Amino acid sequence: MKKIIVILVFIIYVIGCGEKHNHDHDDHDHTEQTQTHEGEEEHHVPDQVSTDDHDHLHISDRIMEQWGIKFSLPQYRNRIERIQLNGIVKVNENSTFFLNSLVSGIVVEINKDIGDKVKRGDTLCILNSPELLSLKTKYIKAFQEYKQSKEDYERAKHLFKIKAIEKKSLTNRETLYKSALASHFSLEAKINSICFNEKNLNQIKEAIMKDDVKRMKGFLSPFYQIPSPGNGKVLNRNLYLGEMVENNRTIFEISETKVIWVIMDALEKDLQYIKKGNMVEIQTDVYPGEVFSGKVTNIMESLDPELRTIKIRVEVDNQKELLKPYMYVKGNLEKENKGKFLAVPIRAVVKVSGLKGVFIKEGDGFAFKPIEIMDTDSTGYVFVKGLQENLQVVVQGAFYLKAEYELNRGTEQDPHAGHQH
Repeated sequence: MKKIIVILVFIIYVIGCGEKHNHDHDDHDHTEQTQTHEGEEEHHVPDQVSTDDHDHLHISDRIMEQWGIKFSLPQYRNRIERIQLNGIVKVNENSTFFLNSLVSGIVVEINKDIGDKVKRGDTLCILNSPELLSLKTKYIKAFQEYKQSKEDYERAKHLFKIKAIEKKSLTNRETLYKSALASHFSLEAKINSICFNEKNLNQIKEAIMKDDVKRMKGFLSPFYQIPSPGNGKVLNRNLYLGEMVENNRTIFEISETKVIWVIMDALEKDLQYIKKGNMVEIQTDVYPGEVFSGKVTNIMESLDPELRTIKIRVEVDNQKELLKPYMYVKGNLEKENKGKFLAVPIRAVVKVSGLKGVFIKEGDGFAFKPIEIMDTDSTGYVFVKGLQENLQVVVQGAFYLKAEYELNRGTEQDPHAGHQH
């Protein structure tokens, strides 16, 4: 019996010692893990981003450089109230030419295409025109008949003066002369409008009177060179090699594109502020940030009875030829200058928890400051209330600060929120 009791006591003792050893070992492992986690936290926190409280950010110089953080003082800028206009680009009708061939013919050569720049007198295309050849032949004949009838009339006047012929004969000679003169002048005006100026025609007349066959043969060419009537750019071309061109079809459209028109719609209530000569800033989504200078040159006389808008014509400087006919554009016309107000770049403004504001430099960190936006100008600045002129405002990289600020405050970040445009 005693032996059994001794054995039980020994077993209990051994079990107790094992549990104590395991407990001490677990405590030791827990202490090492705790020290390891603390060391890892100390490795990530220093010299990055930290907060003294939920409204103040401390950013290391390295992170500021990485995020591209830049800041500057607000600027005083002229706050100008503007009228917003929408419009469409049109050709400048005062320098646009629609060309029709004045005679029919077959296209044998095309010298200019859409987009080509041309000068006054440049050959656009060449036609082989039997009609033109016939007209030139008739002109030579009409000129010869005119010269002959003039000589006959002068001779008749002399004969009548010496009473060698009757009055009736003189009248007949005079009638024939005037008819030939009219026919000659008519053909000369027509051929002059097609391809020959007065100087060229005088040379042809001289060749006819001297019976200069070589020069007359050169004149009787069927080829018709169609020249550009002015400077500009080819906007449309409506002909093809080998086709017959009739004289009732437009074959080229040429326009000066460095000064174009924009036809804009203005509201009836804004009509009192719009005058000829007003300057208009023109912009288009096609070229973000590009501003084109325009001037009001005409205000239409009647309104759209349903939309209550009126058309105004704006002449726009388009030296780079970026604006194309039928582009949609927007315009700003100055209505009133309200003076100078503090302004910051629009990219500096962010929205946090529904409030618009900016981040300002505060000590060795940054703080979010709510503001009130009064207006936005066309150069990318917003006029603000609630901001002092001596505060350093973050003008670049504000979105990164917004994200970190919301993270530290425990605010759920809206993935679509960011700069306020």
